[in-house]
Parts: sequence; structure tokens; C-alpha cells
Amino acid sequence: MSPVTLLVTLCIAQVLAMTSFANFAALLPDFVVLWDLSNTEAGWIGGIYYAGYVTAVPLLVGMTDSVDSKRIYLFSIGIGVIASLGYAVLAEGFWSAMVFRFFSGVALAGTYMPGLQILNDRLSADDRQRTLPWYLSAFSLGTAASFYMTGWFGARFEWPLVFLLAGIAQLACLILVLTTVAPRKPNVLKTDDRHPLDFRPVFTNRAAVAYIWGYTGHTYELFAYRAWIVAFLAFAAAVSGTVVGSEAIATYAAVFSLVGMPASVFGAYLAMHGDRRRTVSVVMGVSVIMGCSLGFLGAAPFMLVVLIAGLYSGFIMGDSAALTGGTVAAARDGERGATLAMHSVWGFSGGFLGPLMVGLVLDLAGGRHSTVGWGLAFVTMAAGSLLALAGLRGLLARAARSVG
Repeated sequence: MSPVTLLVTLCIAQVLAMTSFANFAALLPDFVVLWDLSNTEAGWIGGIYYAGYVTAVPLLVGMTDSVDSKRIYLFSIGIGVIASLGYAVLAEGFWSAMVFRFFSGVALAGTYMPGLQILNDRLSADDRQRTLPWYLSAFSLGTAASFYMTGWFGARFEWPLVFLLAGIAQLACLILVLTTVAPRKPNVLKTDDRHPLDFRPVFTNRAAVAYIWGYTGHTYELFAYRAWIVAFLAFAAAVSGTVVGSEAIATYAAVFSLVGMPASVFGAYLAMHGDRRRTVSVVMGVSVIMGCSLGFLGAAPFMLVVLIAGLYSGFIMGDSAALTGGTVAAARDGERGATLAMHSVWGFSGGFLGPLMVGLVLDLAGGRHSTVGWGLAFVTMAAGSLLALAGLRGLLARAARSVG
């Protein structure tokens, strides 16, 4: 299979695998009413998805240094099918939703980075760097498709059908990868006696740790944004007196995710052909400014809020592939799976905390009907990029001094 064909196949698979990604976020206002959830409880359900990811990713991604990534991918997407169908049939409140969303996160852990490892194990170093931004940008496409699908079907049918269709799409993903991707053993260094789940050597690689830290702050902000953007737009529409349905709001969220796709690819291009640290620093700096402003503009004309929210999404995603590309480039031979595992563990730990912290701040600062509450919530989001920027620059400077 040619590099392009393999890339396209895995991008399609990723979109199918992620159909469950935004199911809860896009329907969050409905579930809050249906199950009488507090903002903090809604944040927990939004964040537990990433907790499932973080729990499983050390094992599932770490093993890709010694086990064919395809096998891990198929096992994990099978879990995703069960989790989506289980939510559709059995979820009836906070605790049951937490269980099924946790296992949906486990499924993402075993498909997203293992999918990247399928590419890594089958492509040359040059092909890896060329295909990596496109594969990573498929995450934005999958997010957009999930938001749009959830909004469209959620506006016309009862919510269980949304999760049922997500499970069917994930089953299609399983069949696609099973029948098209050839099996291949990973390239294991014969001189390497490191256990596949020994991650200690990763933390001696200062350059890799710098990009892992940057990615942690990035995902904190990104997943907080994606978990709460539908609820924020619903607030902005209501406070401005704009009549807009839930399907339209979910469509806006889908478009925002699509904006992130070219932003991520362009950011990666600038990083590959220029100064990666400078590119990431500029993007993160603008993201901080926009995040600290957006929430306080909730009462502005609705289409202005939509425009700024879309631009903010683009800047949040602008450094995504550049950060992951930095980690891949810094990873040592024989440690790529372990390095990507830590990249994912730390990064998606931020993804778990982000939605939860926003929900907590909303509860403490006036709730989902308060402009001040939303303003402080978005400041809380933007803090992710601010901390990431400070840590990334400091750690890269230390890495450069140690080399010098």
C-alpha cells in the first residue's frame, strides 16, 4: 500500500472511530435538563472521556514498540463499539454515563496514537514527517463530523439513536482497518532491553519533555473548548435575543473544528520549514489573548461571538500538529511508542482537567447564565496555553544548554 493510500485509509478510519467523540458535548444542554446535572457534574462526564484515555494509553500505546499497532487498534475500536451501544441502551444518569464515556475514551487511546504508529511502522522517516500533519488533522475532521452528526440526528430523533449510530460507524472502522491494513511487526532494536512499559527513559529526553508539556496545556484548552462551546453559544444566542436551534449551534461547533484542520496543517508546515519554537509561541500567545476575551463578549451580537469563537478555535489548533511533530522528531529510536504514550498521557490529562475546571468555575462564578461566569470560564481555558507556553520555552532552553 502506498503512503498516500495508507494515510487516506487511516484518516477515514479515524473519522469513523471518532463519531462518538462529541456526542455528549453536543447534547450537553439537553442532558443537563434531562438528568438534572450541575455544571460540575456535566464537566465530570465531559472530562471522564479523557480520563479513560489517560488510563489506557500507557499500556495501549506503550505496547506499540513491541506489538503490531494494528492489533491494538482493532481491540480498542471494539471497546468503542461496545461503549457507544451501551450508552445508547443503558445510560440513565450521571454514573452510568460516566462508565460508558470512560470506555469511549479508552477506545480513543487505542486508535488515535496507535493509528499514528501504524504509519510510523510502515513509512520512511521523510514520509512520516509529510504524512503526520495530515493524519493529526483528521482528528479535527473527526471532531467536526461528530458534532455535526450529533446535532443533525439529535434535532430529529431521540438521543439514544445518536449513540447507536456512533457504534455502527465504529464497527465500520473496525472492518475497514481489519481488511485493508496489512499486519507488520514494529521495528524493535535488538540491543534495546527496555521493557515496553518502562517510560523512565522518556523523561531524560528534555526536548521531548518540552513538547509533551506544551501539548498538555494545549489539550487542556482544546478539550475544555470543545466540551463547552455548544453550551456557550446557546448562552450567547439567548442573551442576545437570537433565535437559533440546537442543530445550528452544533453545526457551528462542527465548522469550528473544521477550521482547526487547515490551521493545524499550516502550523505544522511553518514549524517544519522555520523555527518550531517561535511558531508555537506566537500561536499560543494569540490563543491566550482570544481566550481571555471571548467569554466576556457573550452578550455581544451573536454572529460576532460566532466569528471570534471560530477564530479562537483556529488558533487553539494552530500548534497541535507542530507540538506532536516536535515530540515525534525528538523521540529516540526504540522509544517512539513510549514517548508518544507519555505525550498522550500528559496531554490528555490536561484534556480531562479542562472540561472539569470550566464546569467548576461556572458553578462558582454564577452559572451558565452569567456573562461573568463565562468570562472567567474562558480565562480558565486560556490558562492552558499560558502555562504551556511558559513551560515549553523554559524546557527547550534547558535542553539547548545541555546539548551545548
